[in-house]
Amino acid sequence: MIVTTKYGKIEGITENGCEIFKGIPYAKPPVGKLRFHKPEKPESWEGIYRADKFRFRSMQGPDRGGFYHKEFYSNPEFDLPMSEDSLYLNIWIPVNRAEENLPVAIYVHGGAFMGGAGSNLPFVCNELAKSGVIVVTINYRLGAFGFLCHPLLGVAGENEAGGNYGLWDQLEAVTWVKENIVNFGGDKENITVFGQSAGAMSLQALAVTEKAEGLYQRMILQSGGGYRNPLAEYRRIEQASEMAEELLEALGIHGKEWMESEEKRQAALDALYKTSAKDMMQAVGKVTASSFEQKKGIPFVPVIDGELLKKDGNLLIEEGKYHHVSYMLGANANDLTAEGQPDVSPETNLMHQGDVAFARMANMHDSNSAYVYYFDRKMPGDESGAFHSAELWYVFGSLDYCWRPLESADYQLSKKMISYWSNFMKTGNPNEQGKDEWKPCTKEEPYFQVLDVDK
Repeated sequence: MIVTTKYGKIEGITENGCEIFKGIPYAKPPVGKLRFHKPEKPESWEGIYRADKFRFRSMQGPDRGGFYHKEFYSNPEFDLPMSEDSLYLNIWIPVNRAEENLPVAIYVHGGAFMGGAGSNLPFVCNELAKSGVIVVTINYRLGAFGFLCHPLLGVAGENEAGGNYGLWDQLEAVTWVKENIVNFGGDKENITVFGQSAGAMSLQALAVTEKAEGLYQRMILQSGGGYRNPLAEYRRIEQASEMAEELLEALGIHGKEWMESEEKRQAALDALYKTSAKDMMQAVGKVTASSFEQKKGIPFVPVIDGELLKKDGNLLIEEGKYHHVSYMLGANANDLTAEGQPDVSPETNLMHQGDVAFARMANMHDSNSAYVYYFDRKMPGDESGAFHSAELWYVFGSLDYCWRPLESADYQLSKKMISYWSNFMKTGNPNEQGKDEWKPCTKEEPYFQVLDVDK
């Protein structure tokens, strides 16, 4: 299948009931002088671009093993090299489709703003796509490459405070999809953005920025959205600059010397641009370790920059200044904020409570537009329960890649969840037509759908 985009022709491959286009560039490589700048439109190409393999994942720290290594990173088939040249997206289109104007779902991966890629396990999107949805996964810049915020990096009239490059990447990817997806058989006026963990936190930030107005019609936030989500942070510029100072110091850019003259400022910028990606990552590793030791949290995250994010997103939600679209959001029973609690329940799960609070406010403004779930499948194989990210295997229907001793009931749960997710992507309602088993979460009835295997 050959598709014509704004930038040239693309040829994909056919795999497991889907036409798949892997590694499509949605922006210029953010290298050299484009490092620490907003993404720019990609160059056009001659001939046919072979979209038959995933491209580089964004620069990120080494895999340190442990629980999530075994869960998602131990399969060498999905292990890709890193590069700053990482702004690519991937598209899954069902082969057997009844219509050409399919709803579109764009997935933003998690990874604590420090790791991950749109090509990771468990984002094998065939089963979700075959439910009648075009599915897109994206890469975006991570760590300091994606979220370093410092006055030195400010660009007059473009990005005054610097920072948030990863969020700008996400906006650029969604814009690329909106501009080109019609040629892949998609409906550019029926776009859902969905993400998990840091991906959901990113989308919650985009839900309160004017820059995303009109780009999507629905949003799904998995373990990272909601009102006053304890995981999410809208960091102030002053805090972000302090963290950036540590990185600059590690790279030999000392104190405020760069402010003394334009010549010194340019020399400091040149040092940032010319530092190799490898050396940059070594410095980032030191800053990250120091930040966690001092209990300052993740060092490079979205910032209230005055342009993309005008102020704390929770305050904007209180003021009703978020995109009034359809929402579906939820958390897992043993999610990060429930770890170590002796009595795990929806009432003690802070992430779940934040989801309910947001949905109730949203449904006061837009009746029956927000739905909440609570994933409670205790996955077999160990005692981790319904851990953070466990629902991903079920949403994408990629259970065959999971190491755990899954049961037929797990596949039934995945089938049910794919139906809920795809129905929402199609209509803004997770229920099948004519059914109302999953009710909106309202002030009068704060309903949430429990997702678990049938007992």
